[in-house]
Amino acid sequence: MIIFLFLSVISIIAIITVFTIILIKYSKKSKEEKSESVRDMLDSRAFWPSEIHIVSNSFILAINKSNTKIAIIKNYNPAFLQLMHYSEIATSFIIKIEQTKFSVKIFYTSKGETKTLFISPATKEIKDFVHRIYKNALVKKVLHKYENNDFKLTASSDWNCSYIWLYDIKNGEFAYYKTEGKQIIGKINLRKEFFTIDTKYQYLEAPISGIQQQLFIYEKSFLDELLDNIKDLIKKKSSQINNDTLFFDSYNEIIYLSNGINSMQSIIIDKTEDVIYRENRLTFTLWDTQKVVNFISNKELTKNFEEFTINYNLKSIAQNFNYKTDKLINTTQNTKFIVDVSRDRLIYCANLNKFKAFSYMTIAFSNVDDINVLKSGFKNFVRIFTKEKEIIDVTCDKQEIACYIEALVKKVANLQINIE
Repeated sequence: MIIFLFLSVISIIAIITVFTIILIKYSKKSKEEKSESVRDMLDSRAFWPSEIHIVSNSFILAINKSNTKIAIIKNYNPAFLQLMHYSEIATSFIIKIEQTKFSVKIFYTSKGETKTLFISPATKEIKDFVHRIYKNALVKKVLHKYENNDFKLTASSDWNCSYIWLYDIKNGEFAYYKTEGKQIIGKINLRKEFFTIDTKYQYLEAPISGIQQQLFIYEKSFLDELLDNIKDLIKKKSSQINNDTLFFDSYNEIIYLSNGINSMQSIIIDKTEDVIYRENRLTFTLWDTQKVVNFISNKELTKNFEEFTINYNLKSIAQNFNYKTDKLINTTQNTKFIVDVSRDRLIYCANLNKFKAFSYMTIAFSNVDDINVLKSGFKNFVRIFTKEKEIIDVTCDKQEIACYIEALVKKVANLQINIE
């Protein structure tokens, strides 16, 4: 008896499955036949569709190939076309779109009035279709404003397109269109701004209307393409300091950091107040805001970045040191004492691995009156007396460094000769 019931249940399930498959195939075939019939009807009206969507048995939507018109077809029956209600909406007249769980609304203007197209039921396919129509219409407006740009990448901030994003892969220009409230269309050169791209966490930050902010992206593939393209552009326009992770644009004074996989960060040197070096990250504070920029790093990249910063700061003092005669001495981790024989001067640098915090002072050889090595507790330092009655203390990690500086300074200050 149990076996009989089991076999009966299996048979019923099999029959239902077969019936469902047949029904789906029939429904799909019927839908395809209806779409072809609708396509023929639209062709006869000089409406060349790129997409046709059957919302229900009596409601059909279509968009033309140029994305300029939506066809709205109600009560469609090829045998009784006289009962059909046909109308069109210009996509450029769409004001906004809204969605609920089961429906979509398109608000548009017609003959000076605001009207609403109500679409129900609204499947995911229909919602994506409406979003795509509205987004493409908004993109056209930006393209019209910036006719000289070739925006290959486009995206929106959300389904209802609060913002539209466009990127010109050739020039690195990033355009935006704020559609809600006071409408604003603008563009920036992304390669010359503070930006953060992280495809792992789907994070994009850039200045919009002059304000640095996180940008939401509805089309997830946009960030991957954006990262690949801007990285290629930066490689062409900048010097590669370290393989695939550290780049420098000397013309615009901008550093680009990358983990080589899924992130990129720009650092504008002139707007960076401080750099904090941590084991697994670099932290930048901006001088004109309270903003902090964090970049996940590793020991190798951190070391390379610190070396770059030190060399960058040294070049700001003098473009070319003569390493045969000039002496660059590491007094502590982030300070350096320089005996610049080429220019008859001493230079004491502090915070070499910083930007705005970096500072230095110079003393002419002819202004040195005396120099002594001193020790206070565990602290070693060289005290320099100038003829102008100034006292400069140079802290050193080791006493032998202090003694070496003393010997060099006495030699050049008293004898004014090159150091062998």
